Amino acid sequence: MKNIEARELVAPPEGSAGAGRRTEQTLGRKGNRTRRRLMAAGLKLLSTRSAVSLTAAAIAREAETSSATFYVYFDDVGELIFALALDATEDLDNVFATLDNWVAGQSAEEGANAFVEAYRDYWDKHRPILLLRNMEADRGDQRFQVMRSSAGALILRPLASLIKEGHADEALTDEQALARAAVIFAAIERMAAAETIYLDEHPMPSINAIKQAQVSVLASLVEPMGMIKRQKKPRAARR
Repeated sequence: MKNIEARELVAPPEGSAGAGRRTEQTLGRKGNRTRRRLMAAGLKLLSTRSAVSLTAAAIAREAETSSATFYVYFDDVGELIFALALDATEDLDNVFATLDNWVAGQSAEEGANAFVEAYRDYWDKHRPILLLRNMEADRGDQRFQVMRSSAGALILRPLASLIKEGHADEALTDEQALARAAVIFAAIERMAAAETIYLDEHPMPSINAIKQAQVSVLASLVEPMGMIKRQKKPRAARR
């Protein structure tokens, strides 16, 4: 959990859009500021319009520069969207911090609550671009699939370790623990992505009720019925 290198996302395929040809490492300070200004303009426009209608000219206008300047930094709008998605996907430090604290010894309830809260905050912060990332991944774009799956793996591994440790009496295999982690994480991610869609639906549990349900299920996976079993009296002593 403390190994920073283990948390680096898998790089996109060489030669693909967003493969890092023009990045913070290859641009000077002025060039990087311009690139970031274009990205900020694109992100702002994505909050009010579909990515399908997003154009280089519109992004350049929003950034108060020219279309020619846009193409100095990006081959097309798709490359800019990939860069935005990569930025959002990598902004997981707060989520990782909750997992570190949990692994270090927090209770199941405290750890689950902190993780769910941090992950929901992460989605609230990056919702438009994460929705677009997942849509492109679902449509089969390998770059976005790699981005999403590698980020998810960095979360699944510590969750699976916590679940396996909590099920020591059952001797879960690594695969079984990972499968349980994948099921609960998929549910948490899906609800974080889609909860605003259901706000006007009735009857529908409140967002807070959904959050508490996620915390309860996740905590029970990490600190299962085995904890209760150990507190019960032996069968022969019960009446």
